[in-house]
Amino acid sequence: MHLRRRTWLAWLLFLATVGCLAGGLLVTLFVTRPLTSKVLVDGAGEAVPWLLFATIGLVLTLRRPANPIGWLYAAAALVWTTYIPWDPWVDQLQRSGRPLPLVARLAALTGDTFWAVGLTLAVTLPLLLLPNGRLRSRRWRAVAVAAVAAAAVDVVGWMLSPTPLTQTLRPAAKPFPLHGPAGTVATTVSWIGEAVLFACILAAAVCVVLRFRASRGTERQQLRWVAVGATVAAIGLVVVAPLEALVFKVTPNAFAIPLLLSPPLAIALAVLRYRLWDLDRLVSRTVTYALVTALLVVPYLLILPATSQLAAGSGSLAVAAATLAVAALFQPLRRRVQDLVDRRFNRRRYDAARTVEQFAARLRDQVDLTALEAELLAVADQTMQPTRASLWLQPRGSPGLARVGPAAAADS
Repeated sequence: MHLRRRTWLAWLLFLATVGCLAGGLLVTLFVTRPLTSKVLVDGAGEAVPWLLFATIGLVLTLRRPANPIGWLYAAAALVWTTYIPWDPWVDQLQRSGRPLPLVARLAALTGDTFWAVGLTLAVTLPLLLLPNGRLRSRRWRAVAVAAVAAAAVDVVGWMLSPTPLTQTLRPAAKPFPLHGPAGTVATTVSWIGEAVLFACILAAAVCVVLRFRASRGTERQQLRWVAVGATVAAIGLVVVAPLEALVFKVTPNAFAIPLLLSPPLAIALAVLRYRLWDLDRLVSRTVTYALVTALLVVPYLLILPATSQLAAGSGSLAVAAATLAVAALFQPLRRRVQDLVDRRFNRRRYDAARTVEQFAARLRDQVDLTALEAELLAVADQTMQPTRASLWLQPRGSPGLARVGPAAAADS
């Protein structure tokens, strides 16, 4: 496709998604009664994931137009938001007790069925195509075809099933359901399509694992970012969501949703190859500050009540003393924990730091300039792994001398 046409199509998909979201907001403002802040907050929360997918799709299609993952994300965002402008109107009709006209039931039917299409576009196919936009081998083409076919079967079967609509406030009849044996067949076909659809998602996840085990270099680093995004999402689903619902009593998914959105962000970073090699540093810093926070905050919270009681009325003084103690311990504890974490999660940085320290210790006793030159180039090659390394010396009274070291012939 011509570059200008690709650009126009990318912006068209993005603006269509934004238009659907804006249409949902306008319809909510004009139709919903009573209009409360909770309705607006819930609507904004539902719009954030779709806007994120649309934005990622726009960036990838503009920066990596040959990679189909960006186009899949952009299409998925548009499919998922098609129902949003109609949703407030349908809900208001049901609140007022009025029957749903055919147009409203057709609109509700899109929200009831298009999720399968969006799931295929945003999850199954991108996993199969990670990270370069190509299948791992021709054998995986069957999984992609099965996923698309399963989504289509699920949509058609659910449209014809006599089961009421589920995306409305109250169950509503579908526009053209089948009854009797034909309706039973349609429901069965829908469930079969859904089962195959989720089986294809599992197969796509297996494909990512196999690709990661066989990957090297840049591709491996790209897939590591995807693995980190999936791990963060799993933590949000298994740990954060139950905590916020059972312990903190906050709005459901207030903190879990940002964590669940980490896989598409990680995939975008992997496809764009943006700061790929910062992952080790990011993981080590995250683990370090989490451990340091736990080691300081937990004793602080345990010791503070006892200190306040011993101070006998000098509560503010006890708080100040405990705070100063925590502040004084932060940097020494952080350095010690950082060293331990780097040894496990950022081994390259740890080894480089040890090499530089050893070289600095030997440098004080080194007097041979030739040996110093060779050792300096060797340390630079070990720690930074450049493709070329050279040392430039300027003796007194001479214009300068450039010496190429042993790393000049090594590619890293």
